Amino acid sequence: MHLVVTGGGTGGHIYPAVAVAEYARKNLPDTTVSYIGSVSGPEAAIAGEAGIPFDGVEVAGVVGKSPITALKSMIMSLRAAFRCRKLLKRLGADCVVGTGGYAMVPACIAAITMRVPLVLHEMNFDPGHATRLLARRAAAIAVAYAGTAEFLPASSRRRVVVTGVPVRPEIEAIASPEAREEAKNEATRVFGLDAGKKTLLLFGGSQGAEALNESAWAELAALADRVDVQVVHVTGRKNIEDASLAGFQKEVTGRGLIYRPFPYMDRMDLAYALADLAVCRAGAGTIAEIMATGVPAVLVPYPHAAGHQERNARALAETGAVVVVPQVGGSATEAVRRALELLDDDASLALMRKAAEESKRPGGAKGIASLVEEMT
Repeated sequence: MHLVVTGGGTGGHIYPAVAVAEYARKNLPDTTVSYIGSVSGPEAAIAGEAGIPFDGVEVAGVVGKSPITALKSMIMSLRAAFRCRKLLKRLGADCVVGTGGYAMVPACIAAITMRVPLVLHEMNFDPGHATRLLARRAAAIAVAYAGTAEFLPASSRRRVVVTGVPVRPEIEAIASPEAREEAKNEATRVFGLDAGKKTLLLFGGSQGAEALNESAWAELAALADRVDVQVVHVTGRKNIEDASLAGFQKEVTGRGLIYRPFPYMDRMDLAYALADLAVCRAGAGTIAEIMATGVPAVLVPYPHAAGHQERNARALAETGAVVVVPQVGGSATEAVRRALELLDDDASLALMRKAAEESKRPGGAKGIASLVEEMT
């Protein structure tokens, strides 16, 4: 069997596609995989790192664009769909899995027109425009939340299956206490940290988050003399040269606080293994990783994500494993302050950690792979 995965635009759509491809390649007999995505996105690099063959097409988003730009994007997508038909034929595709984003649309349309089984995955509580558009013709729709079905076309709801969100295998692996301890020891060596200190993990997704960064650098200065705290901070590549970061590092260097900034983190499994508490956005991929690893978190939903992150965060907050602190304007100061309070509140942090462990759920790669096997 040859499985084609598609999806992109952000890591939140790409990593689940890679997770499904890796799981299928390892666990479904005689299965080969490949990835189709946008030529301008990060898909090619991420797929390449996982050893997954990649084909790129030119595609652009439609939602929120001017009428003329939207029309041009639609024409581009149709051209890409014709190219994808040729790719699917050349690859001998037996099934296509789309994990979201406008980058998946051409390959999914090609699959539908060629009668190749299409499995969609929707990671957000409210399905995206692409999922709504394609759901009527999909063989199955895998979702993270049971309530998502009611937002899909009525004719597609009987084909909805709750699977959760696919998580990279190295991250899912640290759900095991033994693997977590091993990864924690490796993290202290790789990051130059101390396993005995409380560890705060700050990150804003694959692109970073300026509001989180600026608030962190302002608030963490008060911890400069703390010898019991260390911080792993994924700033995003465009923010690593920020003047505020340089000023903060100058202020805390040589004092008690250990602070490690990274432009990008390709070993999030190590970061999660070490973290006592995370401060992060509430993208579906991030939430899936938190739920897979059992890390308590302060979630700061991105305010311009069409409400997706807010609803994702509130659904998880009901478990007690996370707290949700909205961003106010361009500031995440309240979220960082709340995280620092929790670091010093051992009782509350312990309750959150217990709830996180009890809410721990495996990623959805296995469930989606089972759907693929059923469809083929």
